[in-house]
Amino acid sequence: MARKRLRAALIAAAALATLVVPAPAQAASTTGALMITHVRPNAAGADIKNNKQVNLNGEYFVLKNVTKKTVDLGGYVPDITTNTYGRALPAYRLPAGAKVYVHTGSGTHHRDAKGNHHVYRGYGRHVLPNDGTKKNPDIRLKKPGSRDDNTATGAISSCNWGKAADGKTYAC
Repeated sequence: MARKRLRAALIAAAALATLVVPAPAQAASTTGALMITHVRPNAAGADIKNNKQVNLNGEYFVLKNVTKKTVDLGGYVPDITTNTYGRALPAYRLPAGAKVYVHTGSGTHHRDAKGNHHVYRGYGRHVLPNDGTKKNPDIRLKKPGSRDDNTATGAISSCNWGKAADGKTYAC
């Protein structure tokens, strides 16, 4: 009798286990019009060659316009929690549902042949953390007018990745 109950309990537990669906490690979310969806904090290859910063545009994060209208990126603040090097994003009109790659280095803001949008922050050095320091999150996107002060005030979306592998893009 005890064996039958044990067997029935095991069958019930196995059936219940098939119904449990694991949640994503970190689901992206936002309380505003834009959401951080991906980040590549460590550009592929060396960061410095011949005492010069290289491949700055290989370091980027991706924002998605989650609204049904065009959103101007101008004034949104990417707050990197390991420093206070923040610069508000430049003016750029991102269509509804579109994604934009926000590159660390310099370039001309544009939409490429594949339909991807690209915006450049104009830094002369790498700024996204990739050393694995325990910050959570590593980057926050804050609404226009917010301060780059490493606090959650004004944050609408965030992402954490920890120690970053060379050239790996992380989903938020």
